[in-house]
Amino acid sequence: MIESSGIAIATVHSVLVIVDIVGNCLVCVIIKKHRDMRTPINYLLVNLAVADALFATFVTPQTFFKITPTHPEGIAGTVLCKIITGGNLAWIAGTSSVVTLAAIAAERYYTVIYPAGNVSKLTKRKLKVRH
Repeated sequence: MIESSGIAIATVHSVLVIVDIVGNCLVCVIIKKHRDMRTPINYLLVNLAVADALFATFVTPQTFFKITPTHPEGIAGTVLCKIITGGNLAWIAGTSSVVTLAAIAAERYYTVIYPAGNVSKLTKRKLKVRH
């Protein structure tokens, strides 16, 4: 049986996750919908929004399985434990968020240091990942 404090924590956490996902999806939709918003810095903000929404999604099972006394057994329980509730996917989203924030910080730094220079100007081509 789940305690009343566990239910309160789960409810608050669920509301926060829903608000997080809806807000980050709105950021993505607005930047996708309005052509003038498709700038390199906004592409970084979309990446940050996606990473944040994924982090909220992958951290949620950890919270719920901490307050429930039971955990699935068998192969499904092992997979669930190692991949989802173990936090591996949340770490990937968190790392993506940190790298994106570092890129935004570097871009802002060069914009302030060289306001008229094109050498450090962030372009869509510079943001692409080479395979």
